[in-house]
Amino acid sequence: MPAEREVRRLEDLYALDVLDTPPEERFDRITRLARRIFDAPYALVSLVDRDRQWFKSRQGLEITQTPRNIAICDHAIRETSHLMVPDLTRDPRFAHNPLVTEPPHFRFYAGVVLKSVEGRPVGTLCIMDNEPRSALDNNQLALLRDLGAMVERELNEGHRLDLWRQTLVHRTLYQADGLPGEKLFSEQSQQTLTQSSEAAMVVLGVNEYALSILELSSEQQALLNRELAERVASVFRLADHIGTLGNGRYAALFVLDHNPLLKSASNRHRRYLAAKALQAEFARPIQVANRRVYPTVGVSLFPDNAQSVDQLLVQAELARPGKMTSAIRAIGFYSFDKEAQLQRSVLIETRLRQAIAENRLRMNYQPKFDLASGKVSGLEALVRWHDPDLGEISPADFIPIAERSDIIRDLTDWVLAAVCHQYAQWSAQGMDRDISIAVNLSAEDLLRPNFLQWLRALLDHTGTPASALVLEITEGSLVDNVELAAEHIREAKALGLSVHIDDFGTGYSSLSQLHRLPLDALKVDRSFVNEIGTNSSGELVTNAIISLAKSLRLSVVAEGIETDAQLTELRKLGCDSVQGFLLSRPLEAPAVTSLLTQTAPCQQ
Repeated sequence: MPAEREVRRLEDLYALDVLDTPPEERFDRITRLARRIFDAPYALVSLVDRDRQWFKSRQGLEITQTPRNIAICDHAIRETSHLMVPDLTRDPRFAHNPLVTEPPHFRFYAGVVLKSVEGRPVGTLCIMDNEPRSALDNNQLALLRDLGAMVERELNEGHRLDLWRQTLVHRTLYQADGLPGEKLFSEQSQQTLTQSSEAAMVVLGVNEYALSILELSSEQQALLNRELAERVASVFRLADHIGTLGNGRYAALFVLDHNPLLKSASNRHRRYLAAKALQAEFARPIQVANRRVYPTVGVSLFPDNAQSVDQLLVQAELARPGKMTSAIRAIGFYSFDKEAQLQRSVLIETRLRQAIAENRLRMNYQPKFDLASGKVSGLEALVRWHDPDLGEISPADFIPIAERSDIIRDLTDWVLAAVCHQYAQWSAQGMDRDISIAVNLSAEDLLRPNFLQWLRALLDHTGTPASALVLEITEGSLVDNVELAAEHIREAKALGLSVHIDDFGTGYSSLSQLHRLPLDALKVDRSFVNEIGTNSSGELVTNAIISLAKSLRLSVVAEGIETDAQLTELRKLGCDSVQGFLLSRPLEAPAVTSLLTQTAPCQQ
């Protein structure tokens, strides 16, 4: 290797600042994976220093380094992309190598070159065996290269982003000269886009930044810059490139191809997740000198919106919301109609989080009627939300958004607290204590850690008897972890709560699963009830569900009753309880109080 090239190569290696550092899981997990995939005794991340090769990660090998003059990897880094030797004893370069003729007696070698951000070789990811092997086929080699790319990214991006994060946190934005300027940022980003299929360009900053700075004292300016820097650093930690645009504005390029969270998502959901990751950092205002300043974010998408970095930057800047008085629209997407729903989802998530914190939700209760007596046998708690700016928002809109985020647990906690408080009021008014209230639990709720302690704390804190609550869970919540779900259902039952399967027939639970679960009732989904009287498959499913429930000694609740014919048929089929608009719409608490003394309209 030419002397000048070797000097530059070593400069890049030392800039990584990883030589002689302790083992790290982010590298070890890759070498463990390589070892398992290729069934190889050894897998190494080897970095070739001036006079040695040193192993940042090693699987199956005890030594931590070897002299460079016997390092097989020293030959590998002279290749363009990889080196493969099926039998080292038959290759004159290695036949007399001590690593071959003496322990550990290597016979097979395959290594891919690890390069710096400047494209210079710094080491290899390699697998070895004590027995000769056939050369890797194209698919195997491609897989080894993919693993090498993961190591290469950890070496380069981890170091660079750590350095940039430290720079951002410890320097004010106004003097953040450690970041690439717009020209360098654009050049780097454009090069990256040529190798990417999908990316997001993000521009962020404070509107009227210069005016804000002029109105603040030096100390207040430093506080504003420091808080904004922390937000920027948090968001940028996963960026592929970052740069400063001046006047309190910063840019970041996020390549979406290699994000594990987005890998399996649909295109539309990918953008929702990407926006969600940004939204959390900019939903809170910065409080400075009795002023609330909101950082705002504009996003444009490659290749949907534009192909060039310059166009993407302009579009992201145009998408950045204008002067802010609240966090309602902290993020804007440069988009046409196809992004409108995405923006609304992010907006609803922001406002829902605020509504929960500010106690601005309300509860309705839909009565369930016992078909034998005609009386109210229970209530289903239904959360409602009216936003002052967005108006009445349907649960069909905001609950799925909550379930895709960390809001769902907070929402469930709010609903349970409201229900327990309302039950206490009704009890004080002499309500029949046999009336129970059903609350819907999401899969996230059912599988939450410390499930038993969570329920027990709720009952103890509110003084609510366990018999007053029914937990309604969907079949889908059993799919991810049926064993844990069953354990938590048994814990709820041990406390004295009832558990119903909601929307039964729409999920994937099996008869064997139902038999193992200590349930109290199945709830027939409204989609099947709607088909009663039509001689359709839905009517047959309803009949089958009721028969199944009876065989398992479970009660049956049918929802969505809208016609007399449906009510009559369900009575004939042996359904126990019903609810629906025919009998009663969801009611506010005062209306429920008056209803509890009446005879149900389903009594005949």
